Amino acid sequence: MDVRDAIRKRRSIRKFKPDPVSDELIVQLLESARLAPSGSNTQPWRFIVVRDAETRQKLQMASYNQRHVGQAPLIIACCADIRAFGEFPERIDELIAAGALPAKSREVFVPSLKKGEMSADLKWHLLIAATGNTDIAIEHMVLQAVEFGLGTCWVRWFDDNKVREILEIPKSIELIALLPIGYPAEEPPQRPRFDLSKVVYYEKYGKGVNS
Repeated sequence: MDVRDAIRKRRSIRKFKPDPVSDELIVQLLESARLAPSGSNTQPWRFIVVRDAETRQKLQMASYNQRHVGQAPLIIACCADIRAFGEFPERIDELIAAGALPAKSREVFVPSLKKGEMSADLKWHLLIAATGNTDIAIEHMVLQAVEFGLGTCWVRWFDDNKVREILEIPKSIELIALLPIGYPAEEPPQRPRFDLSKVVYYEKYGKGVNS
């Protein structure tokens, strides 16, 4: 299966078979996330693998009783750690050593992230960056799952505090999404999608290809 096939076949699955996902496949899913790109290679994503039936039921209740959350034999709680940006100098040095950035990058980027100098505005922008980076890693897992014959469903509707309590997530860690994973017990059709002409502009916003 190539990437195009995986993109076309991906669906949000809300009915799962009880069959467990093997340890080998779980590791490969996590490996696909590990290899995702991130801004300045900060890699802020953190993952909690949940297979315990009782914990999954608790997460279902914390997700306003969305049945597919508890029905899936595997849930990966996807989080972002803003503290990863505290290692920004080390990550920049790695990129410079690899030839991905010029040496002067360190003196340009690093000063703005010195410890004790983060403004509320900077922290907000780092949260946005960490969330975006983690989203990329999640989608890597989603598409890898398709190749393995697994189904997934992004879940963002949950009681954040309850999920944190169940999984003992520290306050410093942002909970981005729950990802139920398992073998599909349904084959939903492709959901409607806008035509490219509705979402793509050329050269300037609002300018169509024939404008």
